[in-house]
Amino acid sequence: MKGTTVRGTAAARTSARVMSVVVITSILFAVPSFSPAAAAAEMPPGGTFVDDNDSVHEGAIEAIAAAGITTGCNPPTDDRFCPGRVLARAELAAFLARALQLPEAVHQPFVDTAESVHNQAINQIAAVGITTGCNPPANDRYCPNRPVSRAEMASMLARALDLTPVEAGPFIDVSDSVHAANINAIAAEGITVGCNPPANDRFCPEGQVTREQMASFLARALGLEIIEPPDPPLHMISSFTTHHNCCEARVAYVQEVADKINGIAMLPGDEFSMLAVLGNQVDSGNCQTTTTLFNAVWYAGLDEVEHRPHSVDFARYPQAIEATLIPGWVDMRFRNDTAHPLEIRSHYTGTSVTVEIWGDNDGRSLVGDFTPTHGTVIEILDEGGANARIVDTETVASGRTYTVTRTITDASGSESETWSWTYRY
Repeated sequence: MKGTTVRGTAAARTSARVMSVVVITSILFAVPSFSPAAAAAEMPPGGTFVDDNDSVHEGAIEAIAAAGITTGCNPPTDDRFCPGRVLARAELAAFLARALQLPEAVHQPFVDTAESVHNQAINQIAAVGITTGCNPPANDRYCPNRPVSRAEMASMLARALDLTPVEAGPFIDVSDSVHAANINAIAAEGITVGCNPPANDRFCPEGQVTREQMASFLARALGLEIIEPPDPPLHMISSFTTHHNCCEARVAYVQEVADKINGIAMLPGDEFSMLAVLGNQVDSGNCQTTTTLFNAVWYAGLDEVEHRPHSVDFARYPQAIEATLIPGWVDMRFRNDTAHPLEIRSHYTGTSVTVEIWGDNDGRSLVGDFTPTHGTVIEILDEGGANARIVDTETVASGRTYTVTRTITDASGSESETWSWTYRY
């Protein structure tokens, strides 16, 4: 099978540089050999990390993960890469030290890195001349927590690869930068194409580098083959519809909230807050869409963090299984306690609003509908597999008091929650 390759000339220059600086007989400037297709086949759906599925750099992120250059951004779980987060100078040091497989360093050249978890990596790249510091001419500091600029990144990469500085290049905005020759050098190697596609006549030297951008820079620099992970599973888990009269003034607010929540994505562990979506401002009609979402969440078996029914028993809402909002006080919140990303989707007609939860419930899918004349009607579209969450709900009425029990059954067993609510009228 075809293994991962590193640009031959750059790799040779880097090895020579490291050997001359640290005086060792050999160094492995290589990444583990693997087949990208095999690596992708062994990945869980969606890939190594749960938060990069929408990133154009995902293939590069997977490539540097497979090469051991990154392990993630949220230890000890390390199921996230934090693709859009700005890269710190300490993180860049760790990426480069792993990519070059640098030997351990014994010298501590900087006075501000001892407390950094990447202290050793910083010392390693300093030992081989990839960095000289951040405060010339003293250069006794590295500024580990400072964001990396694109110009700084270019110089560190150029030194790491032992690239020859190039005086002229394709960018019109780098001539005044002290890093211009190194920027031109990585452009000549095809490591960067610019920052303003499709023209790409600018490099944006003072722009900050994100972690996902750095993944692509490293993948190009090392000649890593891009790995495209399997698509994450995605189907409709639950859908719920409530109805209202046509043409009432409140309908505009029902639909406004539906538009605001449509397309919201939630990673595993993320929490949704309706008041946060609404900016803590609530209008008449907002609660109908909130109630509709709450029912979709309820029948999906998701972790209901906070809700409170209205004090008035409105006929248009399922009794007790509904949610009001009070700015600064009462919210509707839930958490994605699944192992997969979720997406909220909504749509409406002139007399109804529907909210859907998309994600993965092992194939199980259902739709619900509430009208005052028929109550809540649930239709199971697909029973799902062995790991599906199955929700059973029982509501017992005693006058104006309603006791609700939700039982969630999955592969690990069953768990129930019971609560009561009394309407004033």
